[in-house]
Amino acid sequence: MSEHTVNWLIYTCLIGLVPVFSRLCVWIVSTSGVDPIAVSDLIAFGLVLHVSNIHQVNSLDEYDRRWKSVHNGLSSIFIVIYSLLMFTTIIKIDIINYKSIKIMSILLSLVSFMLSFSVFYRTNGKPFRDTNGIVQ
Repeated sequence: MSEHTVNWLIYTCLIGLVPVFSRLCVWIVSTSGVDPIAVSDLIAFGLVLHVSNIHQVNSLDEYDRRWKSVHNGLSSIFIVIYSLLMFTTIIKIDIINYKSIKIMSILLSLVSFMLSFSVFYRTNGKPFRDTNGIVQ
């Protein structure tokens, strides 16, 4: 495994998952009724991934402006979605289905991980094909 891969896994993924791992540890060792997975922990993971994406994409050369714009736009949209999800964890209203919010946050976290991996792959110098099939 390359140093770039290890850095991405440790400094982006594992740091983003610290709240999830912490909650799992508390759930394993306590009898306090703490849920093993919380929406807020997954939101933190997603936010770390997308802020990292924006930083990584902005470090690319100028010839990738279209790709940079798409990924920065996607990351910004995800940050807004995660912010709205965070709002649902702050207020408690009977009309919100919290089980659906948890499932949605799990799915969003998986999508965020895939997007973050694509940014990592692109910034790691692996070839990508543009819309004309030309390897860049």
